[in-house]
Formats: sequence, C-alpha cells, structure tokens
Amino acid sequence: MTVLRQSLFALAIIGVTFGCSSSGAAPKTSTGPKVDPDLIVAAEFDAQGFRDAYDVVQRLRPNWFTRKSGSSAARRMGTSGSGLVVYLDNARMGGVDALRQLNTSGIESLRFMDAASATARLPGLGSSVIAGAIVVQSRRSF
Repeated sequence: MTVLRQSLFALAIIGVTFGCSSSGAAPKTSTGPKVDPDLIVAAEFDAQGFRDAYDVVQRLRPNWFTRKSGSSAARRMGTSGSGLVVYLDNARMGGVDALRQLNTSGIESLRFMDAASATARLPGLGSSVIAGAIVVQSRRSF
C-alpha cells in the first residue's frame, strides 16, 4: 500500500510540474508578422507590380471575392464579388469592378467588411442587401 501511495504521489508531482511549466501561450510557428485576413496594407503590395487594386485583392486575398455573407439574401447573390460594394475614403464607388480604376500607388490600405459591419459603419447603404464591402483608404500627402 505504501509503494502504491508513493507511486501515485510521484505521478501527481510530475503531472503538476509539467502542467505548470507551460506558459499558456501558443507556440510561435512563424517568424513573420501576423497577417490580418481582412486587411491589406501598402507594405504588402508596394514594389510588386500589381496592375490595380483589383489585382491586389485577387492575388493577396482572393477569398474576399468568394466569401459568403451571413445573410441568406446576400448568400443567394452568388460568388465572384457579387453583392460587394467598394468605398474609397468613405465615398461609395460602386461594385467590385471599381477596384480596377484604382492605381496601387495611391492606396494606403484595403479592408474587407462583412455585410453587417458594412451596413452599420458605411454611409449610403441604408436597406441595401450586400454581401460585404471593400474599403480603400488612399494615401494622404501632407
């Protein structure tokens, strides 16, 4: 009985030691900066020879064009950018094809917003049924 008790005590000590030795933080698997799936900043596309903002999104975050919205009405719109709206500095430009008009040299960042966030935060949407929005922030020259 004493040997059994000592063995259980030793196992408990080992378990506590290994359990407490973990920092609780997830191990780092990459050395690069964390990439926000809903944001593209100029540092990601500068000097890479993209034709326009559409090319940037298509090559760096193609899933923005195919994301499904939580709303059933927006889901019925399909994929390939259907139902997405584009804003430049808080002014509505139009659909996804508006990205083709934007030269990358004038862009600071692009952000994807789902339908609910876009409807709540962007002007002029009202009761429009959208799948989401791509918000382009232009570079400011001072």
